[in-house]
Amino acid sequence: MYAPLLVIAGFAVVTALIAWSRWLAGRRWAAAGNLLLALLAAGLVAGSWPVLRHLSAYEPAVPGQAVAELFFERVGAGRFRATLTRLPAGRMQVFELGGSQWRLEARALGWSPRAAALGLRPRYRLERLDARPSGTADEPAEAIGFALEEPRGTDVWMLARSMSFWSRIARGTTLESPWQPMGNGARFEVRLDGTALAVRTRSAPDAESGTPGR
Repeated sequence: MYAPLLVIAGFAVVTALIAWSRWLAGRRWAAAGNLLLALLAAGLVAGSWPVLRHLSAYEPAVPGQAVAELFFERVGAGRFRATLTRLPAGRMQVFELGGSQWRLEARALGWSPRAAALGLRPRYRLERLDARPSGTADEPAEAIGFALEEPRGTDVWMLARSMSFWSRIARGTTLESPWQPMGNGARFEVRLDGTALAVRTRSAPDAESGTPGR
């Protein structure tokens, strides 16, 4: 993802060196032209680097693909150790959750037809893992969540949801899974499913866990 910017940065360095050599040779106007090109290239790199740094945390979004697996182990009364494995990379994160239900949240980035014509494709990023005690439809329990990614670069997703330039070329949405029960030995697979995250039970939680919420 960074390769084109590295090429442009190299071009800026070479052009600046050419500008310096032409200045020493007394070719002032030619040196000024090369310097202008070097500054424009450097400005493009400086403006684009934070955006690419943010987008580097996103993965290509393929409908139906498995994006995560979660495994739960009981560590105490109403407390579970959750191991989240990102698929297909295999990177693991471990959290200790309180409550009886969990939910996964992700960010999704879509693009305008013009941006898509330039090669930009839909992307996603796993964002939060939430946990809560069992609640009812009338009195839902308050959720406590853990961030799955640290902020980096220019937040394109947030800009796409505002009235900024980015809102014309990008669309930022939130994908959520339904609430699911935590239980000792429970294992779940999470997949991309249009505007939501679909959950498939790989091994069921024990009978002492709650039931899925809304």
